[in-house]
Amino acid sequence: MSRHLLAAILLLSLSVLTYVQFRLLLAGVRLEKQRFDLRAESTLLAVADSLNVAGTLSAAVIDRLKIGQATNDSTLVHPVSDSLDALLKRELRRRGVTASFAFAITPIYNGQVLLADRAYQPGKFIFGRYQVPLGSQVISNCHFEPVLHFDVSNLFGYLLGELRGLVVPSVLCLLAILSCFLLLLNILKKERKLNAIKNDFINNLTHELKTPAFSISLSSKMAGESLANGEVKRTAHFLQLIEKENNKIKTHVEKVLELASLESPNYSLNMQKTSINDLVRRLATAFEAELRLRNGKLHLDLTATPDDALVDAEHLQNALQNLLDNSVKYSPKNPEISITTATIGRKILISISDRGQGIDPVYQKKVFEKFFRVPNNEIQAKGFGLGLSYVAQIAKAHGGRVVVESQVGAGAKFTIELLL
Repeated sequence: MSRHLLAAILLLSLSVLTYVQFRLLLAGVRLEKQRFDLRAESTLLAVADSLNVAGTLSAAVIDRLKIGQATNDSTLVHPVSDSLDALLKRELRRRGVTASFAFAITPIYNGQVLLADRAYQPGKFIFGRYQVPLGSQVISNCHFEPVLHFDVSNLFGYLLGELRGLVVPSVLCLLAILSCFLLLLNILKKERKLNAIKNDFINNLTHELKTPAFSISLSSKMAGESLANGEVKRTAHFLQLIEKENNKIKTHVEKVLELASLESPNYSLNMQKTSINDLVRRLATAFEAELRLRNGKLHLDLTATPDDALVDAEHLQNALQNLLDNSVKYSPKNPEISITTATIGRKILISISDRGQGIDPVYQKKVFEKFFRVPNNEIQAKGFGLGLSYVAQIAKAHGGRVVVESQVGAGAKFTIELLL
């Protein structure tokens, strides 16, 4: 089964599961609403029974309703409101209800509010949702039939809160499944990218190996013919070509093997106290001959003091060689390269800068990734995208790092930071 089909099945399953959970949640809310309706109705009946018995609260409510009806008083909240509010809360808690509520009392034949609590808000209060007529005791004294209305402003939120034991696990499970699905999509995206990079790497490697292999084959044939004809000098020339092309193949293979070995958990560097300035001078001497072939210049500014660091000299030199090769490779003409060393605190910095085409800031964080090559380069330089990855691995293996500063068209500066 392909990963894309698996992703589609997971997405469909997630959608169906989400729908089922939503339907279950609505069913749970409906059941909880039925339970709440029974509790609210029971509470209102209990309060009505309490007011139907002669007592202080009953008398105070009757007096307030009579005054409100007779004088058309618009003041709704009175001290008796707090007492009636406390009675409602007590009855609700007895039935396990903790919702915030409001109440109002009106005549049965019109909507004039005669008494309400502090939570009552005109225009937002819903009349008729929960109501109960007050008993004969109140009716006989008021000479009209009052109705007690009860409302919960955020009833749906309260019902969801009552179902939190069902809602929270469901939401967490859905989030976990969604996270896994997004992770799968990310893995598929990375795998697609890695496949493209792998194919590009294989194509480059095949091309780089095929060219010297063809040259070796041709030179071997020509050397054989020259040897058969007794042409010793010509034979020697072809043997030198074979050796040169063979060294190219060895270099390509060693680059791949070196990076692979650095990523092995069992690999260890041959660390020795080394003068960084001397190492750079030796590298510069060997590099200047190659640079002269391009009419280039090399500037040294080796001011690191002290400059002795515990390093693997061979690997560090190879890393610096990679940076120098890149500086030449990506300089359109007459390369001008600078190598500087400096000591800052407990760090020694080795910087290699050029005046080449530079690197777009979009790609500067990616250039150290294995197999990555800056796309749409003006200079179609050969390579596998391993050089800078190798440099980064070497710096990391030494407990340091490599950073790049660059602007398009203004060159690039790579700095390796090492601990003294």
